[in-house]
Amino acid sequence: VGSPQFLSMRELESLPPWPEELVPALGSMARIVVGNRQIICARAQFGLQCESVSGSVAVRGILVRCEPWLGDSNEGCFAGEGLRGKVALIGRGGCRFTDKAERAQKAGAVAVVIVNNADVLFNVLGQATNIRVPVVSVTKSDANTLEDGVVASIIWGLHPTSVRRMSGVAHQGY
Repeated sequence: VGSPQFLSMRELESLPPWPEELVPALGSMARIVVGNRQIICARAQFGLQCESVSGSVAVRGILVRCEPWLGDSNEGCFAGEGLRGKVALIGRGGCRFTDKAERAQKAGAVAVVIVNNADVLFNVLGQATNIRVPVVSVTKSDANTLEDGVVASIIWGLHPTSVRRMSGVAHQGY
């Protein structure tokens, strides 16, 4: 499994704030921040972002559009450690969401972003206790604005509060 690079409090505080109209939905939302731009995401029903935290948590990695795009085989970037330290961008369809996330995690990804085949956010459904990376979804048009090789931060939660440990991995709660 890849080792997520967590944002420091200073880095997190420098990011754009949550849009005020989305604050009531923070329990089901996340965001991807690239530079000063943010993309609103839906959290999956499984993965690291489902664990209880107070405050916000953020992981960072280099964004990679996966091949095969649907993440439905152990070839391409899913072979070996092809995603070590990366945020995996994977298309919807072809196999279960949990299978996509598990393949990406085994290849070293620090986060998984599943791209819808339409311009609506969707719930990434499934049950898996073995997925230890955050999993979120984005719209097709939002994903089209993301470029390979950029540093992307996946953020969930709201306010700076504490540093805590979850399942042996240090997480900075902000």
